[in-house]
Amino acid sequence: MLLAYCNISIFYSLYPYLEDLGIAQQWRGLIISSSALATILCFLFVTPRLSERTAPRAVFAGIGLLIACGLAYLFVRHTLGLLVLRLFNGTGIALLTASAMTLLVGEIPPERSGQAFGFYSVAMLLPYSIVPALFDHVGGLLPGPEYGYALMSLALVPAALVNLALLRHGRGRVAAKTPQAVADGGQGVGFAAMLASARRPATGLLLLLNSVYYLNFSALFFLSKSLFASRDLGGVGLFFSIQTGLMLATRLAATRLFDEVSKPLLILWCYALTGLGFAMLWTTHSQAMVVATALVLGLGMGVGPPSLNALMFGLSEQRLKAVNSNLMVMALQAGSFLGPILGGVAVGILGYSGFLAVGLAANLGGIWLSLLFQRRGWTGAIS
Repeated sequence: MLLAYCNISIFYSLYPYLEDLGIAQQWRGLIISSSALATILCFLFVTPRLSERTAPRAVFAGIGLLIACGLAYLFVRHTLGLLVLRLFNGTGIALLTASAMTLLVGEIPPERSGQAFGFYSVAMLLPYSIVPALFDHVGGLLPGPEYGYALMSLALVPAALVNLALLRHGRGRVAAKTPQAVADGGQGVGFAAMLASARRPATGLLLLLNSVYYLNFSALFFLSKSLFASRDLGGVGLFFSIQTGLMLATRLAATRLFDEVSKPLLILWCYALTGLGFAMLWTTHSQAMVVATALVLGLGMGVGPPSLNALMFGLSEQRLKAVNSNLMVMALQAGSFLGPILGGVAVGILGYSGFLAVGLAANLGGIWLSLLFQRRGWTGAIS
């Protein structure tokens, strides 16, 4: 998972790279976002067919496709070719992450789901705090960003070796299972069962909560630099370093907390502090406020994904745990895709205060949904 998200975060430099290639402005956004669209569509078709038996083969397919795509960036430099390449790149990400999630869910003890998803969310977030900074320093040694994309794809070779070990481990686990358990774990749940699960109120609302979280996260990530510049503020790098560092520290230090405290209460904490952070950004005009806001957002957003994913895990039937966890990843992709788009529209209509107002409203909606979970007793056991 860590190496998969390294192969997502490496494309932080894609927009200026497309500009340097002379790609028309109206195509750049589509080329960048086409990867997320391909990931979402692939999740819809692949997730219901995955099982503990088929997932390792899909991991190999995803790794192979991502390595091929990474090397192809060295040669593909025109609009249509890059669009197709990004679509294949998103497909490879979906195959790898959906399959890895299926294997992960098969290993999680129910009483430690919060801890497991805490570590999983660290593996997701860590690349965003390391990869851009690393390649900003070593980028000057490379002929161009495309060589960074190729090198990062080759970092998936160790992941293939890890997958071989998981494959052998999985065969041992299958041998120890009952014939019925082997049969249940050897096939996917099917598309109809996945849709029926998504229509359950608790499942659907959790998917919405997860999308709102990543909508806020991605809008903040892509628009904060322009917000700070509009107010003659520096320190956006410091802002993200504090926020991301505190999110990582929270998830590492409080992994057991995610299992011991009511998960809807932790989600409520997430949206309450994130909403407060958006409100503080509204009035941020000094470096002291930049630091204070980053601290509040880090403490709030740090507890969100582990609690959301662990709650979905606890509310899902055994046969649907993997598919529902992958639906959460698809909701992540949807939020990440919509965040910059909706945030940009809000900025265009209302200015940066409008973008922050929309974020604050989204967090108020998250608070309301969290309270709804608490009132209905959806706290992590199948209902």
